[in-house]
Amino acid sequence: MWLAPNLITLLGFSFVVMNVLIMLVYNPTFDQECPSWVYASYAVGLFLYQTFDSCDGIQARRTGQSGPLGELFDHCVDACNTTLGVLVFASATNLGYGWEVIIAQAATLFNFYLSTWEEYHTGVLFLSMFSGPVEGILIVVAVFIVTAFKGPFFWHTELFDFLGIENSNLVNTLENTPLRHMTLNHAYLAFAAVGLGFNIFQASQNVYKSKKKLGLPLTPAFVQTLPFFTFYGTLTYWIYLSPDILYYHVLPLAVAIGAVFAFTVGKMITAHLTKQAFPIWNVLQLIPAVGIVIHYVARFNEWDMETTDLASVWTCIGFAFAVYGCFIGDIITEITTYLDIGCLYIKHPIQQKKDQ
Repeated sequence: MWLAPNLITLLGFSFVVMNVLIMLVYNPTFDQECPSWVYASYAVGLFLYQTFDSCDGIQARRTGQSGPLGELFDHCVDACNTTLGVLVFASATNLGYGWEVIIAQAATLFNFYLSTWEEYHTGVLFLSMFSGPVEGILIVVAVFIVTAFKGPFFWHTELFDFLGIENSNLVNTLENTPLRHMTLNHAYLAFAAVGLGFNIFQASQNVYKSKKKLGLPLTPAFVQTLPFFTFYGTLTYWIYLSPDILYYHVLPLAVAIGAVFAFTVGKMITAHLTKQAFPIWNVLQLIPAVGIVIHYVARFNEWDMETTDLASVWTCIGFAFAVYGCFIGDIITEITTYLDIGCLYIKHPIQQKKDQ
């Protein structure tokens, strides 16, 4: 009864951080074959994260510590894990540096973004039939286990070769199409896209029902999702202008994107808990636009573009981490001070409350 729920959440997240540290040592470029134990550790770490993430709520109810700080803490940790999980997955399947990493991250982040948006408008955190925190994580754990036995290049096997129908008449008709040479990697991403589409439909339907029941207009709610697409639109253009960012610096770029997203979701959850207006935009969402401006300034002044790209990406990480860190520190301090509670420890055990 002494263990704080938020500490359980943080301990679970530490397993994912350990996975990332192992990834940085063995395969930071997403194209190397690692020892089998590395992929097995990925599976164990992610499974333990999910287990601890499920237990923190139970512990909160047992100890009487349920409250807004716990919900905010849990969501912020999940938001960070969303990006880190994608990076570990890219390492396990050898996605390499390229658009696949950005697309996989964007799809995963949008799924989480929609769930938070849905909770803001409905007041309920729905888990669909194909839930990321449950089925999604277990599928990724299975991917890690398969990689431990088969190796990462197994996922580069062409789908039809894997199914043993590469010489069938149907497959032969697809010979000159990209579908014929679809790898297991791409098939997995396509499968995930179908799951994302289902979740988008269900989240939209839940928000529609909630607004209709309350007699409120639906359009403003959907307008609130536009900043996500605006961010990725400017990001895509920045990458188009500076492709070296994608092919040489995609790891730090993805980390910066993850920090922007975690900050965005944190503000959404805070607005939901405090009954404030939906935070449509924030300063970190301007990072790609600033990157575009810096690119044109560098070209006009004939700066070295390789150095400029490297400096831009790492400056983005530093700025995003600074803003997000200040946000987390301020929120935790304000909530713990106002409610007279501890963040990682139980300040007022439930037994004391009963005695009073």
